[in-house]
Amino acid sequence: MRKLLNKLLVKFGLLITKAPTLLSDKSLAVSDAFPTELTEKLTVTEATGTPENELFDIFAADTNVHKWHHYFDIYARHFGAYRNRPIKMLEIGVFRGGSLRMWKDYFHPDSTIVGIDVDKSCKDHEIADRNVFVRIGSQADPDFLAQVNEEFGPFDIILDDGSHKTHHQNISFGALFRPALKDGGCYMVEDVHTNYWIKHIDSEDTFIDLSKQMVDMLHEPYFNRKETHFRHEHPESVKQLELSYLSANLGGIAFYDSIVVFDKKQRNLPKSELR
Repeated sequence: MRKLLNKLLVKFGLLITKAPTLLSDKSLAVSDAFPTELTEKLTVTEATGTPENELFDIFAADTNVHKWHHYFDIYARHFGAYRNRPIKMLEIGVFRGGSLRMWKDYFHPDSTIVGIDVDKSCKDHEIADRNVFVRIGSQADPDFLAQVNEEFGPFDIILDDGSHKTHHQNISFGALFRPALKDGGCYMVEDVHTNYWIKHIDSEDTFIDLSKQMVDMLHEPYFNRKETHFRHEHPESVKQLELSYLSANLGGIAFYDSIVVFDKKQRNLPKSELR
């Protein structure tokens, strides 16, 4: 009964869950396995200067874009490999339209950039003759997301820069990762620091919680097994396993300050070799 009530509250954006420990007591609980040298408090100062990469230069030349400076090196690291060919990118959250122009100028000129937003005025930021499109709808509506995928997808890159509400991040990932992201594609969720701000937490599990679970799912092939089950030509080696979709199609996860990146890649069973 409680879970059903929570689902109804989440649907209408009314659920307020208990805050993570970090929010409740304003301190970070750490394992005793950490040596004190790694948990000692140090003073961190403000950043000086600006990122030195091409994407930041594009950002700095435009207006109506809001981005954290430390994101640009992360973008360059994960998006740089997609620049040598036309791609399809879906950005959740249009705001004032500046980021759509930024991505269009950064990627191959024949790329298609699609933005979605609940604000109907965001449609004004569409530049159809440059393959920049805007569709109006909620990132928490799987039917709407399926329509966008049917019209434009599947996508090489999906970037969630939407409401930053935890249940929205969860629903979008669940609705898009399998059908709307190409094999070899990249799904990035930014501003996940909001998962530690009580006004954005409206689900039992935050997106950070789900991401931590996906670290375990990434290692699902090894559950209750041993190294010889994967050793090349060993009598105990297994030829196939039944795995979750995520485990079978998740190439890697990268965690950064405020950003989590998922690389989609159809996997084979891991193999070891003793020579």
